[in-house]
Amino acid sequence: MHTQGQARFVAACTAALALTAMLAGCAQDPARSLSQPAAVARMGAATPAMEALLADGLFAAPRETIDTRDLFAVNTEMLHFLRGELSPFLHSEGNQRGLYEALQSTKYLKLDYDATQTRTAAEAFKARSGNCLSLVILTAALGHRLGLQVSFRQVLDEDTWGLSGDMVVASGHVNVILGQRNWMAFGRDSQALVVDFMPSEAVRGRRARLISEDDVVAMFENNRAVESMAQGDLDTAYWWARAAVSHEKPAAAAVNTLGVIYQRRQLPAMAEQAYRQALALEPTDLRSLANLAGLMRSEGRDSEATPLDQRIAKLMPQQPFHHFRLGLAAAQRHDWLQARDELTRELERDPTFQDAQAWLAQVYLELGDLPNARSHLALAAKNGSTPGNRALYAAKLEHLRAVSQVAASR
Repeated sequence: MHTQGQARFVAACTAALALTAMLAGCAQDPARSLSQPAAVARMGAATPAMEALLADGLFAAPRETIDTRDLFAVNTEMLHFLRGELSPFLHSEGNQRGLYEALQSTKYLKLDYDATQTRTAAEAFKARSGNCLSLVILTAALGHRLGLQVSFRQVLDEDTWGLSGDMVVASGHVNVILGQRNWMAFGRDSQALVVDFMPSEAVRGRRARLISEDDVVAMFENNRAVESMAQGDLDTAYWWARAAVSHEKPAAAAVNTLGVIYQRRQLPAMAEQAYRQALALEPTDLRSLANLAGLMRSEGRDSEATPLDQRIAKLMPQQPFHHFRLGLAAAQRHDWLQARDELTRELERDPTFQDAQAWLAQVYLELGDLPNARSHLALAAKNGSTPGNRALYAAKLEHLRAVSQVAASR
């Protein structure tokens, strides 16, 4: 569980986004390397504005190959699945409906949500799991192989927020459309089927926009940058972020991620330049506004940060995890009643926030309220972002049930 009082806002799930309230220094001296490491197998030509932000010579070669040419590749194992196990179902239902149903079914693909890493199509198929973006990429790869028209949509409105170590992670959401798009008849008469790996009630009524396959590739690269950064590998993170900003139309999220990498590498001037470029692309980007304000405050430039803080307050009156942090502080003081109240308020913002559910279960346990402790631990197990932490909370829940049964039998 995360008990740090201050956090960096970065990003990850589908279209990884980033925002940081404050970046603690990462005491690592800039490393010199070749400007184009051999492990960077594919790198697009950056626009002049992005080229000015790059610092290849300050980062060592990545630990993995930075290459997305096989992102949507269908390997032999996937072909055997389509031509073998799934073939009778596709024949009876048709390729479009058959693939759509197979993706929803536990009989065929048995897909599981796992936010650990953003995977290629082949990696997601092998693991039978992935985050939203990974599963969208897998769906698109299989759809293309079956000759289906495939389109991508980015769900707009509010991002969702999570924690990854000392980072606050803002995640956007994408889904995929199989078949012909007919926006005037997106109901009964439409030939398109929307595949979404988020519960329908979570996205119902939210606006969406079409995005290109190139946008999806950039989102993948940005996700990998954020994931590498969360693991403390700034060199690999840089090369993934470099790839993400080297598209024809770079996203503010990717440029912001590059800024966070520079700030962690203790290159504040370059970080500021990246944040300002991200804001030039998207003036209301909360991530870049907060990162830039935090950078200014860390340098004692409070008068410059104040106008940014005011803009942030108008766009987001309450920063994510405000009540969560207050709840953790109260728990550390053993003020269990205030901890309960603050964590309950946090869950009003996001009922699926697993860390708040788990901490609230602990608080209720301290208060001697076993029914509520079990209830919130069950929700933590349900909403876990990886199979591992879902299993962990489920095991804790079983232990708590066993303890309760022993206590009740006395």
